[in-house]
Amino acid sequence: MLERAADALWGPFTLCLLLGLGGVLMGRTGCFVLRRLPVLLRRGACRGEHTADSPWVALSTALGATMGTGNIVGVATALTAGGPGALLWMQAAALAGMMLKFSEVALAADTRRLGPGPMGYLQLVFPGRYQKVLPGLFAVCCLLASVGMGNMTQSNAAAQALAPLSIPPFFCALFFGGFAYLATGRGVPGVMRLLTWLVPVMTVGYLLMGTAAVWQQRAVLPQTIQTVVAEAFRLRCAAAGAAGYTMRTAVRYGLSRGIFSNEAGMGSSPIAHAQAAGTDPVERGMWGVLEVLIDTSISCTMTALVILTAAGGQFWSSSGLDGAQLAAASFAASLGAPSEAAVSVFVALFALASVCGWFTYGAAALEFLLPGHPRIRQIYRLLYAVGTAWGALCEARGVWLLCDCFTGAMLLLNLPGLMLLSGRVCAMVRRWDAGQRRYSRS
Repeated sequence: MLERAADALWGPFTLCLLLGLGGVLMGRTGCFVLRRLPVLLRRGACRGEHTADSPWVALSTALGATMGTGNIVGVATALTAGGPGALLWMQAAALAGMMLKFSEVALAADTRRLGPGPMGYLQLVFPGRYQKVLPGLFAVCCLLASVGMGNMTQSNAAAQALAPLSIPPFFCALFFGGFAYLATGRGVPGVMRLLTWLVPVMTVGYLLMGTAAVWQQRAVLPQTIQTVVAEAFRLRCAAAGAAGYTMRTAVRYGLSRGIFSNEAGMGSSPIAHAQAAGTDPVERGMWGVLEVLIDTSISCTMTALVILTAAGGQFWSSSGLDGAQLAAASFAASLGAPSEAAVSVFVALFALASVCGWFTYGAAALEFLLPGHPRIRQIYRLLYAVGTAWGALCEARGVWLLCDCFTGAMLLLNLPGLMLLSGRVCAMVRRWDAGQRRYSRS
């Protein structure tokens, strides 16, 4: 049943809506996110505050949620299910995701007075007596997703990754559940402070190790890239149904895992980004673009290249492994046995960061639905920790299918709102561009 629901939510309609809206917004704004990214990054770097409501802290919180096990386990799962061509469709998801992320973060910053993230700007879709219906439905889905995608998938993948180190899932469940309960003890501000130092350390460390692994297999890198492109469009190679299924599978898993990783269009990370005070909505949106760039375009691509180039490019298809075990074994094939343990540690760190980040999203949704109830927040904190522990003991396939259902439901609630508010986004971009031109002439 879960598999049918996931396939329906991630069917052609959702994928076309996702890519289509991202492409239309990219065209209507004149590729704004690509044109203006260097300017806005320089401006943001000059500000560089680390206060509780600064853009940097908001970015760290959002990256903590997105830079989860999807960057390692999700990529390995996508390659196993969809083949090498899934990597190219991940990049398509990233390109569309940059524009979607920009739009939802800019809208969230512009309407933060109404509510956190989509729970604010979705109130503009149906103004009047029904203005809180759509945000309320989104808040319910976000709350459920925080206990499903936000913690269960992360602890499940971490337990799998730590299994080669002879750490039983039961101990993983106790550790992750206890960590989730203790780390969230100081509420959202405490979680955001934790992620401010954890996210940069684990991201840089993982990318350095991935670069070293790909460098060891650099001789097969050109052939690997050719294979990725050929497999992504295999439908034209033959009229056989198997070829069509190959492309369909590559598209489905490439896009769904790409979106699971960067969460563009889901409306989750705007909850964190909108908390940054005193920032122009357009500039705030560009920090969301940077999030997608780091998460999918760089980190997920690095994982995929490590897997596809390991042992001369043949290991991934002949090993019979999947998920975290495939990723760890691929690193070991290029860098030696110690790197396998290092990957397991990185998966655990990514999982811890995502568990913390998604707690802030669920807490914001709960506050929107039931404001001013501290006892209910404490119950949610306890249930969140229990869900984290339970995820480490569940069967992996069921957890990932549940994750696909939650992400698909959030997408279908958030994307129509982005479509109807796209004119507002384009107006903000035009005003910002006009201001820049006046500034340049002065």
